[in-house]
Amino acid sequence: MTNEERPTRKDSRRTFLKAAGLTGTVGLTGLAGCLGGGDGGDGGDGGVEVGDGGGGDGDSTPTPTETSSGDGGSTETDAGTDSGEARDFGGETLNVMLNVGSISTVHQQELIPRVEEKYNLNINTETAVTTQQLTQIQANPDNPPDVIIPDVIGIERASRNEWLEPMSDHEDIVTNLGDIYDKFVHYDSTGVSWEIGEVLPVVNTNMWDEPPTSYEQVMTESESTSLVPFSWSGGPYLLLMASAIATGEDFSSSDLDVEAGFQYLEENLKPNVSNSYQGVASAKQQLASGNVDTLNVFWDYMVFDMFQNDAPITPVFRPDPVGIAFAESVAVPRNTDKMEAAMTYANECLSVEFQEAASAAMGCGVTNQNATVADQALEFGAATPDTFEDLAFPDFQYIWDNRDDWSQRWNEIFSG
Repeated sequence: MTNEERPTRKDSRRTFLKAAGLTGTVGLTGLAGCLGGGDGGDGGDGGVEVGDGGGGDGDSTPTPTETSSGDGGSTETDAGTDSGEARDFGGETLNVMLNVGSISTVHQQELIPRVEEKYNLNINTETAVTTQQLTQIQANPDNPPDVIIPDVIGIERASRNEWLEPMSDHEDIVTNLGDIYDKFVHYDSTGVSWEIGEVLPVVNTNMWDEPPTSYEQVMTESESTSLVPFSWSGGPYLLLMASAIATGEDFSSSDLDVEAGFQYLEENLKPNVSNSYQGVASAKQQLASGNVDTLNVFWDYMVFDMFQNDAPITPVFRPDPVGIAFAESVAVPRNTDKMEAAMTYANECLSVEFQEAASAAMGCGVTNQNATVADQALEFGAATPDTFEDLAFPDFQYIWDNRDDWSQRWNEIFSG
């Protein structure tokens, strides 16, 4: 979109309510209720901190929704077993790396106790964002974590480096794989998503006359936005979205003109930036209290607790030109020496029981064809397997290959 085509900004768009007038009027109960052991300061509640891209040329990497050629048939047995009886691992210890915030919480509260009891396992957990999970595998190739829970951007990089084991090679254990929609089985089944959602703007409804419906509105009409750090995956996503708006090209293109995107951000978004958020809990409190009117961008499930507690916020689902897809996945490193137990954990992660519990707790969508999205999650606006078709993944390899240069340019604009 050219400068001439852009709407004029601010003068006649809405009445801005000053933050001081809102302070004390917003109930903050439950803001950190799903944050588990911290405020997400190391990269956010499930957000990917974009770090070292690693090796691999990725020329033959499939798209995020391509699957293996296996038929994925399921068996009519107890989930996680091929005999109708749960395996007994004799108290073996399994090391699982969980993404942060409510993702970690839902695993620790809804999945791990059941898996430990059902299979006689002792599960140790470490909480880390996607990039930190990949760093652990890269730094310890012969002794990686047994299971990781990364975003799909991490599956892309790990698959390209051949760090992950295809789950389709273990369908006698991962019996739920056949019930997962194909679109959520990624990169030859080296990663499979157990929840879906959207990375999007979130606004304080007391500070907008009408919620925005496009990224153009969000970027130009906010008066006090909190900017996503570029080290989170949302940083590159926002840059690519600005590039798509500035050029009229497809958000998922592998050759978007990011210089046009940087210029667009500098001209339109930078004047509205009050700060960059550094953690999930603090970002949410800033938004709810009225210190900022917008979070650019955030993960939908991060504000589900705010929705439940009637905070004056709304996620801007599927804004024009396209909504940004998010899908948290489970994966098993190729060199784990506990492959059977690791695949058993992955299978339970893909089960109907866990996905429905996660949907109710996080307000997220499901990926198992037999699972149902929770009613309150649907009211919230959570993605379903059908509406997920309206969302788009960015080109992950394009991000990994260019992130360092982009980060430097980002800092020049927003730190200057």
